[in-house]
Formats: sequence, structure tokens, C-alpha cells
Amino acid sequence: MPVRTAQDVLNRYWDRQLPIDPYRIARAAGASVEPDYGMSAHDLSGCFDVVNNIPTIRFNPDDAVVRQRFTIAHELGHMFLRHGHSFRDNARNYSSGTHLYRERDANSFAAELLMPKEVVEWLVFKEKKHDVEEMAAILNVSGAAMHYRLMNLGLIRY
Repeated sequence: MPVRTAQDVLNRYWDRQLPIDPYRIARAAGASVEPDYGMSAHDLSGCFDVVNNIPTIRFNPDDAVVRQRFTIAHELGHMFLRHGHSFRDNARNYSSGTHLYRERDANSFAAELLMPKEVVEWLVFKEKKHDVEEMAAILNVSGAAMHYRLMNLGLIRY
């Protein structure tokens, strides 16, 4: 469901430009996207909530840009998957809890949103891109996220 939902969001809001802009998609979908400078003190990356009937995504502006982009996409996942209010810990503090499935689903949504299967396959098979860091740069994601995505799509083994 998260992948299908991300594909539906891309079909509706994506301008077909690379890299995909999760901020632009969020705004087009009616969400407010705001930096939250207090998140660093709490070691958080992002949050989704509805404030005054407006879907609101807050992100940590102190995170690396690729992390901010993934966080916004992740929080969009919470929004479109109707998870309600949700915090996203940073990688160091990520822990399994009672709502872990929501975090996994939001991560799957974010991966498909920022690195759609069709785009990754186009890069590999049509554009003959095989360098993970080069693909990561094209899609403006971290090398780790790109590597993980390629593994999940069965395009690399390690």
C-alpha cells in the first residue's frame, strides 16, 4: 500500500523533473512545510500533525539536505497513509515500538517518492548508471538511501 500510494502521489503532483522535490509535492498537496529549529535539542528529524485543519510537516533544518528531503517525504507518507500525528527519530535513536509498522510504511513511501522504481530502473537500464553515488547525486538522496533502494529493488546484492 505505501508504494502504491506514493505512485499515486507522484502521478498527481510530480512535475517529472529530477530530483523529485518533496517540498513542492507537499505544498501542492496542501501541506505546510516548516523548519523546526527546536528538533535538534530533542534529536528529532521531523513531525507530521494537523494544525488548524492544515496538514503540517516540520523538519529539522540542522540535518543534511538529503536527510531533510527524506524526512519531508517520510512525513508525507504519514500524511497520505493517514497515520495521524507522528514523530520520526533520527537513525541513531530509531527503535522498534508499538507503531513500528507506521515508520516502515512511511519509509517505503519516502523511498518510492524520492527514488521511484521506474526512475531507478531507467537510470540503471537506459542511462547505464551503475555508480551508487552518481545515482544518489542525480536523485539528491544519500548514498546509503540509494544503496538500500537498489538492494530492495533487487538491482544489487550487497
